[in-house]
Amino acid sequence: MDRTLSPGELLDPRHEVVPFHGRVDELAELARWRDGDDACSVLLLHGPAGVGKTRLARHFAAGSDVLVVDDADLVDHLDPRHPRVLLVARTTGWWWSAHRQRAADRGCHTADLAVTAHPDEHETSFATACAHFAYALGLPIPTTPPPDVPTLHDLHLAALTAVHGSPVEPPPTRGRLAEDALAVTLLDDRISPHRTPEALELLLRAAGRLPHARRRAEELFTTHPDLADTATGATLRILAEWPAPARAIARRVFDDPRFHGDPLPAILTRTLARDAEDRLERAELHGLLAARAALASLHEEALAAAREEVALYRELAEEDPTEHRPALADALGDLSLRCMAVGRPEDALTASREAVELCRVVAAEDHDCTPQLAGALDRLSRRYAALGRRDEALTAIDEAADLYHDLAQAHPKLFRVDLAKVTDQRLGLARGDQ
Repeated sequence: MDRTLSPGELLDPRHEVVPFHGRVDELAELARWRDGDDACSVLLLHGPAGVGKTRLARHFAAGSDVLVVDDADLVDHLDPRHPRVLLVARTTGWWWSAHRQRAADRGCHTADLAVTAHPDEHETSFATACAHFAYALGLPIPTTPPPDVPTLHDLHLAALTAVHGSPVEPPPTRGRLAEDALAVTLLDDRISPHRTPEALELLLRAAGRLPHARRRAEELFTTHPDLADTATGATLRILAEWPAPARAIARRVFDDPRFHGDPLPAILTRTLARDAEDRLERAELHGLLAARAALASLHEEALAAAREEVALYRELAEEDPTEHRPALADALGDLSLRCMAVGRPEDALTASREAVELCRVVAAEDHDCTPQLAGALDRLSRRYAALGRRDEALTAIDEAADLYHDLAQAHPKLFRVDLAKVTDQRLGLARGDQ
């Protein structure tokens, strides 16, 4: 070392004061991943704060061509293009699901590996940490027995305390130790955190683990929703899981161009949907959730939301068919689209067929709903075409074209473009283009 580290810095995994040891099974799993046949592969190491993810990743990747991205869940735009990328994060969740599905779209393999505590190694780890901290500080090695603590960070903190006393002087600017220091500070209700992006991120990371920090964060953003304009996407993704602040910041997030294509709007909508008491509101929110999840490449999550939307509208339509049948037909059309996005064309066809039959009933009762039937037939034709069922696709598009022809004659400005589109679709089917 070029200089003497402070006690707080001794705990920073980047300095590697305590030599890496153990984790034999995880290292073997990582080696199998690194040496696999996939041309491109991303692996997520995930586990609670302080469990030893960063040390494991750094030790494994040293001297190799593996790219390590620490705190990957804090990165707003994660798109590493490298043969082997090792992500490190505390959580999985929708940020990881979005990245995993985007990687799959590029033909990149993805996997994850949970990092858990190894209590059987704690005695050796504690003794090793005591010896190296004592050497670094020029102090005697203590004979304190290892404490019963959940993570490697807690174990090393206890070892440093046994050697020196309180280790937090000064705390680092981020990471588990910085969060603990902030949490102690927040026990004094007179103290408010600085409202910079970095400080807000630190507060929310601590709030994810510590109840009193969470209360402070919820109060802060509920009282001052304009802080959403300052906070990073990573900060808001944590906050978006909690109903009260989610309601407070939702509109600002939905209108913020920073988060177009980010999982954040979908996470917020999911929280609002879970918290909604009115069934119709839940159905509408699940429709929005499906759309926002799809924009974030969360295709499986979009499909699940569309299914829930359909289920809710089915219940409503049973109670009041006239009022809710049109919305159920639209929801089925949305479900069909989501099925196609995940490669389930048969399920998409089933949903489209039901949507058309509902639209026939609705249009018979209300001629103003004829455009809804024409659109449903157009989508049904596309579903048949996707399965190679050309004759049935032509039958559906012919009916859609006839409907749009009549609509365009009555209202040319409204339906002329729709008629042109289905006409082109029909010509393509007739030539065998699709």
